[in-house]
Amino acid sequence: MDLARHTSRRLHEEHLAVLALLERFERALHAVKEGVPPADPGWTLLQGEMAGALQHEITRHFVLEEETLFPRLREYGAQDLVELLLEEHQAVREVAGELLPLLARGKRGELDAEGLRSLRIQGLVLVERLGSHASKEQESLVPLVDEMLDEETDMEIFNAYAMA
Repeated sequence: MDLARHTSRRLHEEHLAVLALLERFERALHAVKEGVPPADPGWTLLQGEMAGALQHEITRHFVLEEETLFPRLREYGAQDLVELLLEEHQAVREVAGELLPLLARGKRGELDAEGLRSLRIQGLVLVERLGSHASKEQESLVPLVDEMLDEETDMEIFNAYAMA
């Protein structure tokens, strides 16, 4: 994707990173069978990575979009896209709220068979919701942000985001 603006490139890079992490997480979740965690020693690390990425996604990344980009997109005439993406943000936040405590317990090795089953189910729901959302933003939001922002506004947003 050929992007002219720093903000759209940053969004693009973050989407690619979260999609790659979701792919790894989904593979690991499919290895969770009958309440038995994957034998892979990286499972604990992956749970920590996933929790960190989720917290970044639902705080910094979503906040950038909701507080800085979405108002501009509304003015630009993309109201329907903004409403759809806001609904998806809420859906991701809901499943993240269920998943984050499970990831923390799993990382500490505190999940019983039922907890592991819940982690697997919530994790797969997250993979579907966040993966679909990130892909949609790649296809629609990122190019629109690249087109919409002038150079000065782009630098203001990018620098503020980098400093947050």
